[in-house]
Amino acid sequence: MKMAWAFFKRDAAIAYSYRAAFLAHLIGNVVMLAMLYYVGKTVGPQSLPALAKYGGNFLAFVLIGVALTDCVTVSLASFGAQVREAQTTGTLEATLMSPVRLSTILVCSSLWNYFLCAIRFSLYLAVGGSIFGISLGRANLTSATVIFILTVLCFMGIGILWAGIVLLMKRGEALMGVGGMVLLMFGGVLFPTSTLPAWIQNLARLVPLNPALEGMRFALLQGYGLKQLQDIVISLSVFSVVLLGAGILGFNAAVQMGRKSGSLTQY
Repeated sequence: MKMAWAFFKRDAAIAYSYRAAFLAHLIGNVVMLAMLYYVGKTVGPQSLPALAKYGGNFLAFVLIGVALTDCVTVSLASFGAQVREAQTTGTLEATLMSPVRLSTILVCSSLWNYFLCAIRFSLYLAVGGSIFGISLGRANLTSATVIFILTVLCFMGIGILWAGIVLLMKRGEALMGVGGMVLLMFGGVLFPTSTLPAWIQNLARLVPLNPALEGMRFALLQGYGLKQLQDIVISLSVFSVVLLGAGILGFNAAVQMGRKSGSLTQY
């Protein structure tokens, strides 16, 4: 716990020293909200049949999709980015010589990013909801919190696994870009997966973002409790255990392979 807090304070201090970058990121979030607003004006206020189970409001559907996907992006990108930075700055070898597992260091180093992610998620809902006139009065915050945590854990596993790939491949931005497009297509971020062909819907069930967004929308827009979301919670829990286990095992295997080949410090 002390180590986690030390990493959190360090990263908070670094972020404070780069206030321009923080402000630029905040402006980017505001621009995204503005884009969603005008997309909503184009679609209009009518209730869409495909979104009936979520309340029929397209803007509410997309707002939650974009907000949660922002958090997913943190999980997918931050671990690999840390490994790549350590390679290029020459600190990876010293980190590997420490008595603490590198995977533990990666997780602790991401706590600040996850804190900001939770803040941005709340701002998306609060600011976006007020601008778009979306009512979240029925929201079940307990269910939303559980879904949020399970979603982070699911994609944390994938992110750690990706960090192992970066450790060996050094560069892989194109592959990550493809993964991001798959998430947008199969995750139900911008449109419900029920509108896709049946065979693609079957593939979409293998993407954890799909049940995560469904659960989050039910919790925030329909006020579903944990009992009503039981199947989704179980599904995300299974995804979390499997993906976290695979991520840690894969990352440790990548470290061992890099040590044997002597390529860990190459970049």
